[in-house]
Amino acid sequence: MPSDVVMPKLGLNMTEGLLVEWLKKEGDPVKKGDLLFSVETDKITTEAEANVDGVLAKILVAAGETVPVRTVVGLITAPGETLAAEPVNLTARVSPAEIPAEKPAETVAAPASSQPRGTVLASPIAKRMAAEKGIDLAMVKGTGPDGRISLEDVERALAEGATARAEKPAESLGVKIEGVRAVIAERMLASSQKTAQVTLHMETDVSAMVAYRQKLKAAAAQNVPSFNAILASVTAQALKEFPYMNAVQERNVIKFLEKVNVGVAVDTDAGLVVVVVPDTDRKDPQAVQAELTPLIERALARKSQPDDLSGGTFTITNLGGFGVEGFTPIINLPEMAILGVGRIIEKLVILDGKVAQRSMMTLSLTFDHRLVDGAPAARFLQAITEKLAALI
Repeated sequence: MPSDVVMPKLGLNMTEGLLVEWLKKEGDPVKKGDLLFSVETDKITTEAEANVDGVLAKILVAAGETVPVRTVVGLITAPGETLAAEPVNLTARVSPAEIPAEKPAETVAAPASSQPRGTVLASPIAKRMAAEKGIDLAMVKGTGPDGRISLEDVERALAEGATARAEKPAESLGVKIEGVRAVIAERMLASSQKTAQVTLHMETDVSAMVAYRQKLKAAAAQNVPSFNAILASVTAQALKEFPYMNAVQERNVIKFLEKVNVGVAVDTDAGLVVVVVPDTDRKDPQAVQAELTPLIERALARKSQPDDLSGGTFTITNLGGFGVEGFTPIINLPEMAILGVGRIIEKLVILDGKVAQRSMMTLSLTFDHRLVDGAPAARFLQAITEKLAALI
């Protein structure tokens, strides 16, 4: 009897996954632990492994299809075993509790190898990168199964100077909104529609923060914290003092969360992800950096684990590196607030009646006005600025 290859459940809240790319072809021998296909969820991109030795006898779900978790996407047979001719019911093996009631299983397309002639086989991430960089996929050599183009193929073509065909106008390029991008779009829309968002902007003197970091660098300390790590540690301390900012809404109840897990937004080639430092309030900036570094590295390499991106209670997003002074961040549901960080600007200010040069930064706090009023939110933001000024 063939063994099922299923869409894995990679996190507690995962209900479906995008099968990005098959790494084996029908008829290929496989061993337990071999990588069979790559999966993209709303949080991560990872690879699914074979759970038995045998032959990949049948691909039932094509690359590019999104299906519920535990859906049968392929079949592995023992060497020499003949696959039965009767059709496979893909949803028969899916637990009803794992399929969202409002979203029935999608119709499954033919395997990737049966794409219409002339269609360029490429993973969704590769298509997105090609569209952003103006690369004509027809000019890219794919190294995946059946010549499928991967993100690495596009990056290699870009390094070699590949461009779009001259006769193809830029406006004709496009990429389907799917995977991480589709989830981001859905969540941002839900956040703006389901909450009453208000943003407070506060110009903050961060001279002490800059000096604190320079002192650690000069001392050749381990895990010299980035500004994000310092802000995460300081913000976590403020969240302990103002628990109404570390909360979520559950029906008609505001639930104050015991744990303070600050997330930091990371810009990856697959889209925006938020890596989470658990128990941030118990860690100084160097300890936060020690955890943040591998979290960011895995996110950029698209190798994040479910725990890396789960359990956040508050988010920090920093656009200062792009020269942005201030902006209006959107709340990362189900959290109730998010802190936007702008660039550091050297300014002349009046300090104790004298002109002084100070490092200034704009902090932008967006909060859900349904759950907290403006004055308490302002006090929380003010507490962050005071803690930054007290760094030594």
